[in-house]
Parts: sequence; structure tokens; C-alpha cells
Amino acid sequence: MALGQQGVSELLANVACHVDDPRCGLRLSRAEGNVLVEVLDRSGQPPRVGSRPNWSAERGRGLWLLREMADDFGYMPAPYPEGDGLRMGKVVWFSCRGAVPGAPAQ
Repeated sequence: MALGQQGVSELLANVACHVDDPRCGLRLSRAEGNVLVEVLDRSGQPPRVGSRPNWSAERGRGLWLLREMADDFGYMPAPYPEGDGLRMGKVVWFSCRGAVPGAPAQ
């Protein structure tokens, strides 16, 4: 489940580094041996995942690596509550096969 832990860390680090408002939501779900990780943030900007990372750069490879290693990866616009209404943010998500550490076996 190292990919799941690495992926959660990457998505939360991206919120901390690239979103003006660091408040976010994290949802983990499991079904039929697959784990789905979703992070809701308060930015409507799509995540920047290049076609090829710059391997000599200090940053900019995390989402690319996650996309390549996960079974599925994506994002979608998503509303979040703000004051008396809703604003648009996004959910960045990935899925991978594997068990959740500490969860009972099925």
C-alpha cells in the first residue's frame, strides 16, 4: 500500500504548495480490492501534470509519477461550501489495487 500512502502525501502537499486556501478534504474508500483516494481543494485550477517531467528539476514530478503508477488518476470540478453559498474547487483522485492497512480482511 506504499502507493496509497505516497499518493495521499503528494495530493496533500500539492494543496499546501499550490492552493491559496490550504483547507481541504480527504476521502478514502475501498471496494472489491481497490482503494480510491480523493482530495477536495478550494482551487478551480486543474492540476498540472506534464507529459514528461524535468528530471533535473527539484519539483514537478509528483503528480506525473502518481499518474503513471496508479491504476487510474484524474480530477473533476467540485463545489465546496463558502459562506451562504457554494464555490467551485476540484477533486483530484487516484485509485490503486490493494488493502487498506489496519482494515479487516474481506
